[in-house]
Amino acid sequence: MSPTFAQEVRRLRNERGYSLSQMTGLVPYSKGHLSKIERGHVHPNPEMAKLFDAALEAGGRLIELADAPARPVQSDHSTLLTFDSMFDHHRALGHRLSPELVLASLRPQVEALSALARSADDPALGRGLWLLAAKYAEYAGWMEQERGDDASAAELTKLAVHYAHKGGDLDLEAYAYVRASEFALYRGDAHATVRYARKAAKSRSTAVKAVAAQREAQGFALAGVADRCQEALDRAAELQRTVSESPYGTTSLVDQVAIARAWSFHDLGRHAEAAAILDAQMPLIAPAALRARTRFGLRRALAHAEAGDVDHACSLVVELLDDIRQVRSATVHIDLTAFSRLLSRLRPAAGREVAGEISEILFA
Repeated sequence: MSPTFAQEVRRLRNERGYSLSQMTGLVPYSKGHLSKIERGHVHPNPEMAKLFDAALEAGGRLIELADAPARPVQSDHSTLLTFDSMFDHHRALGHRLSPELVLASLRPQVEALSALARSADDPALGRGLWLLAAKYAEYAGWMEQERGDDASAAELTKLAVHYAHKGGDLDLEAYAYVRASEFALYRGDAHATVRYARKAAKSRSTAVKAVAAQREAQGFALAGVADRCQEALDRAAELQRTVSESPYGTTSLVDQVAIARAWSFHDLGRHAEAAAILDAQMPLIAPAALRARTRFGLRRALAHAEAGDVDHACSLVVELLDDIRQVRSATVHIDLTAFSRLLSRLRPAAGREVAGEISEILFA
């Protein structure tokens, strides 16, 4: 049996006497990412194959392995149905479990689907497999962001765009800009949040335009530009009214625009309004969607605290702590840190015990 790309990279690296640390000087990847490549957790795209082939002086061997088709997949479209059903299970796990646990089973599926797509003997089946590979890769990118690895998240999102092109979905490229806008939002970079959102808004897809307008509003709110934020929120609401179902992004929220409005109001200092919106929206999030409930539940608590009801905010956070421990979300921890700073500043009597538990979670 011929070796895989991952196996051959590892063999050649050892043969040349390079450590993983030394390899980081030969190819533009971190030590951790190189380890994932050698374990077969990262699909070798053409650019990657060329870089490794040159660095390890493989004479084209690695390029061939990266593009080598597997045994042909027959025209049995039950394969699509199986993987599509499996994706729903992975997404369900992503709502409840830590990103590391989800990625352990999600990443191999990305690799398997791309291999099946390359070897499909039916063009229609091949396109369907590429689109599923794109969907898996995009969700894996979200899980990497939740894990706190923005570099891997960006790499997987880029891979999802590449696969989507092969499957004929050109709108995912625009959605990738939405993801870039989210990365910038969590970094606190208002300018980049708006810039990427506006690139996403050039999509032909109304669903992508709607979520792009939401991110644009959040970027303006982060910068304190209230009038432009409101204009973007109004545009998002108008677009969202014409969208029945989006193939991208969250499935946990009933009204994405309302959540974006609350998030924006909070950043603009309209804390009581933000709290009222989130009070109405939180019961609409399914109990099983722990990741969404912790993220927006923490935003709700922050809004109540800033509006002056700190004791109520502390009680809301206490109800979330077990779920926060379970989902282990890097993005949730950003707001948890903000709440911890707020408690340190306000020093409410009800906050002493919860402050200790927050500290244990953040520095576990």
